[in-house]
Amino acid sequence: MPKTYLHHTDGTVTIEDDRIFEIVRSEHLDRLRSACTASILEVAPEHTQRNAALGIIPAQPVIDAITARRDQYHTLRAQIESVVWDGSESSRTICCDAIESIVWSEP
Repeated sequence: MPKTYLHHTDGTVTIEDDRIFEIVRSEHLDRLRSACTASILEVAPEHTQRNAALGIIPAQPVIDAITARRDQYHTLRAQIESVVWDGSESSRTICCDAIESIVWSEP
């Protein structure tokens, strides 16, 4: 469940955060993995990868492009895994927001 913003008639806003830390982490890793895969296929579609593997085209540029994107994913994954929630309600929002602030960027 996402954060809910409750706007009160007195002008104050209350935020209810029903997110579950483990689910936020898992789903965000899935989104980053999908972004990595899409990025790899954009710069090196499967037919290009096959041609490089068969020696039809030079393999090193394809390997370098794929490796850069995989390294980027592993860096972002390490950042996400470094976010540690202590189990308290007060830090859950901070931790979930920290995870969701980590976004894919092309290497």
